Amino acid sequence: MAVSPDGHWMVFPATGEDGVARYWLRSLDTVEARALPGTEGAFVPAAWSWDSRYVVFTSLGGLKLKKVDIQGGPPQTLADVPSQINGAAWTRDGVIIVGMAQGSHPLIRVSASGGAATPATVLAQGESRHIWPQLLPDGRHFLYLKVSADPNKMGIYAGSFDSKPEEQSQQRLLATNRQAYYAPSANGGTGNLIFLRDSTLMAQPFDPGKLQLSGEPAAIAEGVDSFVGANYGLFSVSDTGALVYRAGAGSKLVATWFDQNINPAGTLGEPGEYANPAVSPDGTHVAVAAGSAGSRDIWILDVARNSPSRFTFDPANDDNPVWSPDGKNVVFFSNRKGELKLYIKPADGSGEERLLTDQPGIPSSWSRDGRFLLFTSGSPKTGNDIWVLPNPRSASGDSKPTPLLTTQFDEQDAQVSPDGRWIAYQTNESGASDIYVRPFAADGNGGGAKWLVSRGLSIYPRWRSDGKQLFYASPNLDIMGVDIDTSKGFQAGTPRRLFTAPPPLLAIGWDLTADAKRFLFITTPNGGRPAPFTVVLNWAAGLKK
Repeated sequence: MAVSPDGHWMVFPATGEDGVARYWLRSLDTVEARALPGTEGAFVPAAWSWDSRYVVFTSLGGLKLKKVDIQGGPPQTLADVPSQINGAAWTRDGVIIVGMAQGSHPLIRVSASGGAATPATVLAQGESRHIWPQLLPDGRHFLYLKVSADPNKMGIYAGSFDSKPEEQSQQRLLATNRQAYYAPSANGGTGNLIFLRDSTLMAQPFDPGKLQLSGEPAAIAEGVDSFVGANYGLFSVSDTGALVYRAGAGSKLVATWFDQNINPAGTLGEPGEYANPAVSPDGTHVAVAAGSAGSRDIWILDVARNSPSRFTFDPANDDNPVWSPDGKNVVFFSNRKGELKLYIKPADGSGEERLLTDQPGIPSSWSRDGRFLLFTSGSPKTGNDIWVLPNPRSASGDSKPTPLLTTQFDEQDAQVSPDGRWIAYQTNESGASDIYVRPFAADGNGGGAKWLVSRGLSIYPRWRSDGKQLFYASPNLDIMGVDIDTSKGFQAGTPRRLFTAPPPLLAIGWDLTADAKRFLFITTPNGGRPAPFTVVLNWAAGLKK
């Protein structure tokens, strides 16, 4: 949700009785909510104009920055942007600064009357994106979150419209992996920076003129939920003392099996903070990232015994496990050297993990013959690209990665087909996120042929073990299936909806057994039921003096 600067309105996404997801608007002093026409399929969350008149958003199916007048009228397109947005700030002078949700992008600035987008910041080494900008009272400075593989650089920074992108301040104001908002004081004194520490919402005195924190933070709400995949806490504050947040069990998730009819078929381990599960080739174990976002470790869950074993122990962030085809090794990424690098370790836990390559990346797939590891590597110039590492188990260190698919678009999550002839991957080259298949050649010379196999916005491709079916997910949690025939080249059938997965799914990951008879999702213990919003008026009055 996003509360308006004047504290009068709240905009939030919801699915209506017609089954369509769009933005809804509610006044905080009424119980009525009304739909905002033209925002169907909008990416979440939204943002506000400085005068609380317009809602700023991007749609799931297109890379257009839009605004819509809450008093009526169709949305207006302002600019083309590289991806959907994560946060926006609108100045009285008519400048909008936005963060990008996907790919490796800095903050982007555009005119509120429309025009070309230009960079407002520059990514430094190890940084993946700059997001969640918020304007400060002088109208010339703004706060934003730097997402970095280096935990010593991840956090809130201050930028200035008067500085060139490459000259922005490198002084971190606050160490955090989620957004922070400045809330002015009602009496004109020093305001507060509002941020999350784990699931506790905190307020700490902040001088927006000196760009300095002071004193000690105080708790203002407990049990606040987060969407960790987007580095986003589920809270919003106005300039007038209104605070909105959502409590919930988002930090307590369960790895749950479902059959082909989406009937629950058991859980793994205890409720906790999980993401990115990977089922071993023989289905006997599951590797999963566990712990708070930014400091996760890999755990191995024994399916038969339903018992967990910790697999990595470094205090850095270890995530995104991928099994070797024989189940004897697990590859994962870690930021223990300040960038996301690939590491390999025996699946039985014996021995130490070993760095695979100096090329930063996130592993996605290991070919069945064991010869190639595919991974995603980001570049400020080309966004997310697909790379390939030959002989990933080679201990000699002479295995060199090479780019497999590098374009102006974002390509990621590449999956090698069981026969090793094809890769399925996610890309935004058509304006949204789609699943394509193309021939796989490790030297990058697979030819220009490619096939669009998805329909509508789609993520997370996964092959069935016989290669005759490809699965993917849609943002509304539908799991889709596509029949594949490679007897005469490549042919894909019409995608069909198999079932709706239990929330959450986006940025949490999912997997399935080799025979596709069981699906594994990370879901909430309460079955994904949403918690209500909590509104606190004059929240600062509750701070201890």
